Amino acid sequence: MRPFPAHLAVAAVVFVALAPVPAVHAEPPPAALKDVPLPFLWPSAGIYSVAAVTDTEAWVAGRQGQFGDNHGNPVVRRRMGSQWKEYPLNGWSGTGSIAQVVAHGGEIWAWGVQDGERLYLARFDGSAFQPVAAPPDVAYAYGTRLWAGPAGVWVQIDGPGPGNQLLPVLFRRVGNTWVADPVARPLQYGLADLQARNANEAWTGSCRYNTITERQESVVLRWNGSIWTTLPPLPTERCVTSVAPAADGSVWALTWDTLYRWNRTTWTAPPAGAFDSHGSKVRLDKDGNPLVVLSRAFLYGTAPLLRYAGGTWQTFATPVEAWAHDVSVAPSGRIWVTGNTRNNSPLLLTSP
Repeated sequence: MRPFPAHLAVAAVVFVALAPVPAVHAEPPPAALKDVPLPFLWPSAGIYSVAAVTDTEAWVAGRQGQFGDNHGNPVVRRRMGSQWKEYPLNGWSGTGSIAQVVAHGGEIWAWGVQDGERLYLARFDGSAFQPVAAPPDVAYAYGTRLWAGPAGVWVQIDGPGPGNQLLPVLFRRVGNTWVADPVARPLQYGLADLQARNANEAWTGSCRYNTITERQESVVLRWNGSIWTTLPPLPTERCVTSVAPAADGSVWALTWDTLYRWNRTTWTAPPAGAFDSHGSKVRLDKDGNPLVVLSRAFLYGTAPLLRYAGGTWQTFATPVEAWAHDVSVAPSGRIWVTGNTRNNSPLLLTSP
């Protein structure tokens, strides 16, 4: 539960010395991204979300034409080969932006906020995005989170809680209905992320208050198709912001200032130094190496995509100075990244 609509508070760090994570590969792959030409967008555009489908197909989402108090206009585009396609956003009205687009197995979903307050949730039917009724009692549209993967489509909303509070509530799409899952309620800020390896294995992370120790603890949870179980807490009070399960049964968990790895026995961390704040998202490349995006780091300098591989940290080279917003990896391995330049022009980048 949290104040409505207060931003997340940052907890103090408990420093724990950990053994370095063993090298994933002796020779790290080259870390470089190339520019992908964007379609025509109105001024003041931003591309924030990306969902990779294949090496040659991806979806991006954001906004364009934002001036003054105007919330701008929504952007969802599909890259197919060397062409861009645009589709109707049926049911959209007013100004605003599309905050996120997700894709898996032919399911394409997007959500945004209309006129600064109304949630827009839609599914692509092959020719247009069709509005889908959101779960009931959305109290704060900007708090929505959406995931799609082998375990299906999930959405988390901010519902009304006691007093002037927000209560995160998680739902899974079953057929044409939303089915509530209670896992979000004990978590202070709900689910930070949700990543699945198959239909009966999904992972998430967040933080919760331990009533016995009377302290906040950082946690990762695993779903087996019906129930959630919790791993031992991470050696930090920083909340988990993103997770990335690996094929060997391990899982990576990103916090504000550290990347951790659960090796099925204990939590360890790679060498420090690549970043010390703003950890936002972690995904795995085709070799199982973690890719890290830093949020809002443009306030403190450039923040290109990072990778931990071969026992060392890499910073991805880009054609121009870039800030990464989002990353998605196609099943075949191509890395897609949205971001912006120093003068705030939108960017779409891919691995060669």
